[in-house]
Amino acid sequence: MSTLSQETAPVLARPVPWWSRRRVILVLSVVVIPVLLAVLLNSYGPLTVESAIRMACATIAGQTVAIGGAATALVITITRRRNIAGIIVFTVILIGVVVYAASAMESAGYLLVDRLDRIAEADELN
Repeated sequence: MSTLSQETAPVLARPVPWWSRRRVILVLSVVVIPVLLAVLLNSYGPLTVESAIRMACATIAGQTVAIGGAATALVITITRRRNIAGIIVFTVILIGVVVYAASAMESAGYLLVDRLDRIAEADELN
């Protein structure tokens, strides 16, 4: 009788660690990390070629992390066999993040060219 009660005992699911939850990954990768990169690698002094390139690279890196994080959240949603509504929501989020990131990367390129032109004009005047 004791073996029967042990066999029918419910198996408790292991809790998911906080760092592998979809929402945590999404917030960290789409908001926190790109903002931190932009703040840490911003030029707080005079504009130089190095600072302009550093700021453009920070923007590109932050948006790349955002795309990777949104894709990771979608993969977690699919692999944990969530319902179809959750998969659709995270797919739409991924598409939105990719579109916004591509736009931000494009404007970072234009801004880099504009800053480099401004630096060249200032060097020419000096």
